Amino acid sequence: MKKVYGYIRLSPKEQSENNYSTKLAEAGVPESLIYTDKISNTNSDCAAFKRLVKKLNPGDLLFVTGLNQLGKNCDEVKEHWRIVTKDCNCDLVVLDTPVLDTRLGETIKDVVIEAFDAFSKIKRNYARQRQAEGIAVARVNDVTFGRRSMPIPKEYDAVAGMYGNDLISAREAARRLNVSVSTFLKWYRGGSVSTQSTNSERT
Repeated sequence: MKKVYGYIRLSPKEQSENNYSTKLAEAGVPESLIYTDKISNTNSDCAAFKRLVKKLNPGDLLFVTGLNQLGKNCDEVKEHWRIVTKDCNCDLVVLDTPVLDTRLGETIKDVVIEAFDAFSKIKRNYARQRQAEGIAVARVNDVTFGRRSMPIPKEYDAVAGMYGNDLISAREAARRLNVSVSTFLKWYRGGSVSTQSTNSERT
């Protein structure tokens, strides 16, 4: 015989579960089968949900008062929905959204997961678009990203010329300019007018 369960997830701002318990009781959930997680800033383990999942058997029914009761964000809600409806093969009913009732049809289980996947993709694409727009605006306003480039010393042309004519090594050139070898070679690869050379870069 299938059992009817309820799950409550209290956020840090919520102190009482009475309102949720009342709604679940009205839906026919026995008080003894209501599992409650009290989430805090230091505890987001969802221990009660994990215990609930271990109790669920195929065909059981789980009620929640709202979709937000399944997690703190879209990814967690989607994962908990999947665990209940797919892994445990149970029905799930969201009381404040009547269409989210898997008893209405098996396809609802998949539709909700697909909807969350699509929503997550939209959010990621929107974030990337906003980032790209921000970078474009910053470039128009001549904003520099990351670490500022090290100014090239005035001695660079002479030292690079010596390196280009095989008179000193890249390591020695870097020492004379008081920079790292990689920095010197980066400058040299940039092709300053006085450093055009076909010799191989030596360290």
